Amino acid sequence: MSILRSELQVALQALHRMAQESVDHYHDAAEFVDDEDTTCLFNRIADEREDFVRQLNAAIRDTGDLPAAPDADREAGEQLIHRLHALFTADQTQDVLEQRRKAELELAQQLDGNRSDAADDIYRRLHDTFSRHVDDTIVLLNKHPVSPR
Repeated sequence: MSILRSELQVALQALHRMAQESVDHYHDAAEFVDDEDTTCLFNRIADEREDFVRQLNAAIRDTGDLPAAPDADREAGEQLIHRLHALFTADQTQDVLEQRRKAELELAQQLDGNRSDAADDIYRRLHDTFSRHVDDTIVLLNKHPVSPR
C-alpha cells in the first residue's frame, strides 16, 4: 500500500465513505423508530447498501489500497443530533423519515458533483450503481406510509 493514493483510489474512498456512513445512519435510524414497517424499510436499505460497500471494499483492495473507516466520532455526533431532533417532535417516525429523505437528497447532490472524479470504468460503474440506489431510495422514502399509532 502506497502513502500516496491515485485518482481512482481517492474517488473510490469517497464513495466508500458516503456509502458506509449511510449504512450506519440507516441502522441507527432503524433502532430508533417505533414503527415496525419503517424499521424494516431502514434495515432493508442498509442491507442493500452493505452489499454495495462490500463491492467497493473489493474494488479498493484491487487498487492496492485498504478501505478507510468512517469518522466514528462525527457519525455519533450526527446520530445524536438526529435523535434529539426527533425526540422533540410530535411524530418521531415521520421526523426520522424526513431526515433520511434529506440525507438521500444531499447524497444525490454529492454524487452528481463527483461523477467525473475518476475516468476509470470501474469507478463509473460503481458510482452509477450507487447513484441509482440513492434515487430508488428517495422514491421508496417518499412513498413509505407511516403506520398510525
